[in-house]
Amino acid sequence: MRYLTSLESFLATGRLGPISADLNARQVADLLGTPQDWLFNSDAPFYWIYSETDCYRPKLELQFSDEAPHHMYWFQIEDAEAIHGAFCLFGPMLAMTTDGLSGHSRPSDFLRSGAFDEASTVVHLSKYLELTIISGPVSIHFAGAESFEDELSDEAKEEIFATFGGECEFAHIDRLMGPGDIYSHRDLQRASQDHVLTSASCSLRQYLSMIDGRRTTSAS
Repeated sequence: MRYLTSLESFLATGRLGPISADLNARQVADLLGTPQDWLFNSDAPFYWIYSETDCYRPKLELQFSDEAPHHMYWFQIEDAEAIHGAFCLFGPMLAMTTDGLSGHSRPSDFLRSGAFDEASTVVHLSKYLELTIISGPVSIHFAGAESFEDELSDEAKEEIFATFGGECEFAHIDRLMGPGDIYSHRDLQRASQDHVLTSASCSLRQYLSMIDGRRTTSAS
């Protein structure tokens, strides 16, 4: 059986068609067949890759436990910056519509897509201007502001970090950022704890208000 899913539904649920992070390796193979590539550890193929062949396109990558029955830890859309066109293919069995989003979409574009539940969505910013959206089991990592970050003084970086989600002028940074990897995690608490400890954060509404130039109270 072949499966058609959508990027918007993946962002909303953490499921990519029939694939969810609570499956094991045998269940994934039954659904999608043999991966196009895999990596081995302790004589077991613990990292699987489903992709289009011979082109730079997003890949579906899954990491499994070394021990039988090889439960999944997480899966991701790798190289999300290469998303373009109406569809992405992950091997011969799974296709995903892109729903108007692409590798050029900004964090604010993703947050305005309607895929995220506002109450469970948090936007995190590291002191190195790396931004992550976490919503339920899904996390999206954005990059692209490195050259801008290099031009800033330490005082300017601290000001952005301290006012993130509030009076921070962030629209110009949002415009520089694009998606890197999009994860769905089995252990959500473990996946988010590093961001909680090392970042400033705000809600979906606070982020969009900040981008639109409306003042809010920072959540960090």
